[in-house]
Amino acid sequence: MSRVALVTGGMGGLGEAVCIKLAALGYKVVTTHSPGNTKAADWLQSMNNMGYGFKGYPCDVSDFDSCKACVEQVAKDVGPVDVLVNNAGITRDMTFKKMTKADWDAVISTKLD
Repeated sequence: MSRVALVTGGMGGLGEAVCIKLAALGYKVVTTHSPGNTKAADWLQSMNNMGYGFKGYPCDVSDFDSCKACVEQVAKDVGPVDVLVNNAGITRDMTFKKMTKADWDAVISTKLD
């Protein structure tokens, strides 16, 4: 049985590259996407048309209960997670001096929590 790798925010950029590399190493690759991502199904279809066999799950990585539910669903559908790559992140493109507390909290909770 191959090992399961979960990559948060794996549907683009660095996360996509990590997913592809893990698949090349023989992992079953699962990625998360934000619940409001309207392009997730298209991305999965494109990747799977290339033979990767990725699975994707909506998950708000800044919310503990959402993460817990996601991991439980992944374990049920694919198997227990052996490798976790915390890649998800958001930006609020502005100087620190112009950031609001809400912007700061959103960035930090997504990237670190």
